[in-house]
Amino acid sequence: MIRMSKLTDYAIVLLAHLARSDRTLTAQELAGRSRVPLPTVSKLCKELSRAGIVVSHRGRHGGYSLARGADAISVAEIVEALEGPIALTECGT
Repeated sequence: MIRMSKLTDYAIVLLAHLARSDRTLTAQELAGRSRVPLPTVSKLCKELSRAGIVVSHRGRHGGYSLARGADAISVAEIVEALEGPIALTECGT
């Protein structure tokens, strides 16, 4: 079983909205579509951009888009970007 934080769960939701869109989406549009608070959307988009998962576009028609096709982005990559390297732990049962 994998445990992930609420922020990682939100990031997956945001990425799903970006994958379904045919254009860039602003942080405000992502917040409205996903019902994730705007400050959280901004924070997550910044982290995902730093990890190379999304691209930030500046200007009047700016916003965020996926850096590559959705099929080329794994859940493991998203988890590592937000929570650090995935490590296995020993089960004591």
